[in-house]
Amino acid sequence: MGKDTAEVLAARPEAPKAPFLRRFTTLAMPFWSSEDGWRMSGLGFALFVLTVMQVGIPIALNVWNEKLFNALEARQMGSFLYLMGVLGLIIAANVLITSTHLRVKRRLQVAWRQWLTYRVFREWMSGGRQYLINFVPGDHDNPDGRIAEDIRITTESAIDLAHSLIYSLLLLISFTQILWSLSGPALTTFGGVEIPLPGHLVWIALAYSGLGAVVAWALGKPLVRAVDRRQTDEANFRFGLVHARENAMAIALLHGETGERRHFRSLFRRVVRAWDVQTWALTKLILFSSSWSVLSMGFPFLVAAPRYIVGTITLGVLMQTAQAFGQMTAALSWPIDNLAGVAAWRASVERVLGLADGVDVVAQRIAAGGHDGIRVEKSDTEELSFREVEIADSTGATQIARFSTTIAAGERVLITGDPGAAVKMFKVVARLWPWGHGRVGLPVGGSIFFMPHHPYLPIGPLRSAVVFPQVPNPQEDEALKAALVRVGLDDFTARLDDVEDWEQTLSAGEQQRLGFARLLLHKPDWIFIQEATDGLDRETERRMMEMVFATYPRAAVITISHRTSMEPFHARRLTLMRVNGFAVVEDCPI
Repeated sequence: MGKDTAEVLAARPEAPKAPFLRRFTTLAMPFWSSEDGWRMSGLGFALFVLTVMQVGIPIALNVWNEKLFNALEARQMGSFLYLMGVLGLIIAANVLITSTHLRVKRRLQVAWRQWLTYRVFREWMSGGRQYLINFVPGDHDNPDGRIAEDIRITTESAIDLAHSLIYSLLLLISFTQILWSLSGPALTTFGGVEIPLPGHLVWIALAYSGLGAVVAWALGKPLVRAVDRRQTDEANFRFGLVHARENAMAIALLHGETGERRHFRSLFRRVVRAWDVQTWALTKLILFSSSWSVLSMGFPFLVAAPRYIVGTITLGVLMQTAQAFGQMTAALSWPIDNLAGVAAWRASVERVLGLADGVDVVAQRIAAGGHDGIRVEKSDTEELSFREVEIADSTGATQIARFSTTIAAGERVLITGDPGAAVKMFKVVARLWPWGHGRVGLPVGGSIFFMPHHPYLPIGPLRSAVVFPQVPNPQEDEALKAALVRVGLDDFTARLDDVEDWEQTLSAGEQQRLGFARLLLHKPDWIFIQEATDGLDRETERRMMEMVFATYPRAAVITISHRTSMEPFHARRLTLMRVNGFAVVEDCPI
């Protein structure tokens, strides 16, 4: 057997992953060149200007501090009152700048999140990729959490971190210049020779902050892994709860609550373990950062006080120097202060990238072709043809032995035998099962409608559930109500605007009858029915099938069913007989 699609899907990319920032840039940065990118770039520029203006506030306060303490030292009441008025203006400017900055920043954050969310779920929920990705190895589980939560953190934190980094850099540049000018002459004696140390306070600040950054980085490295582990375990726990909610009735019917609670406890124990690991990593970092922050409050005065004590500088200059030193070390402490935030952001970005990478594998390696798998393409006839088709499972093991057959327009074919193999035939036609070999020719010009075992019913108005995947049109309500009446759901004609979780509201039989109502509204030429009557009694099943053939006398109907009651509605049977571990197709009339 040659290299098949399963191998292609399962194969990990041979090339090593690109650096993290390059992968993030490829995924998220096209936002700034998108259709609305020019406006967002304008907002980004406005955010930068507002950040520069924010830096002006501590600079103004630094100068104000010098004037204030000099006035206090000289006991000048007039200067004191004047400086109080100046402080009011600084406060008003700070309020205006900060509030405007907040609005612009949040507008950017939600716009970026919206763009990236739409991009990811458009690529994920396309061409069956949301199904095929389950067979691709990699870190892409729980796509709901990655799209809803991790994209939010990815975009919001990126802007928050970028803003704080730019603010710190501007603060560093500004106060380095101020602190350099305030350093004054500093001399040290070496071998009896006095050596000048220009800007000595700047060098002390750099050494002080550099030491803190190195220690904090060494202590914080385990935090990145701990945050990633916790987010993964939290997502798994959340997914388990959602899965149980979606299957609440089945659990209740089987009295399976005890087993589910046991499963929840197991998942939550992993969350607790991940929490404990993260707590220990945070504890080590906080033990250092808390002591360092207290030291940072007094260290600037310790550095500048000797010059004040010997009378070289005034009290105002002492306070200005201490504040400038504090602002500079604060700016240099950005890596320390933001290590936990960067770790959480990177972990979320990696989860979004994991989903994007999985989708890319499906899109590029399967949709683009170039593999020895089942090719499904439009033919130039009105027949559905299987040419030398062999269907395998996702590991490459044969499920249906090689066969060839055609189904003409208007034929009624019943598929029986191995249920798993039969469903895979439908998935092949729907381009949802590429594993195997051969070619499938779809009928030209014929619309195809698949009726699964249970129809998908989106949460929302009943009208939307009935016409799915089409968009409901209230002007077509009469046809919709007529379809519901024909399938015996008369009581629901007055509930088209009711919003409910219809999979929980309707019984299995009602859901299958709603599926037939959906069929009546779609008017297909080819109808594929996958055990869509097993929730119905025999009489209702008979009425539904007679209704289908009366409504669509020229449509081809291919049905998977194991009920003998379905035989009278079909003229031909494909039986999948299990032989030596795989199914063999037997084609005969009924």
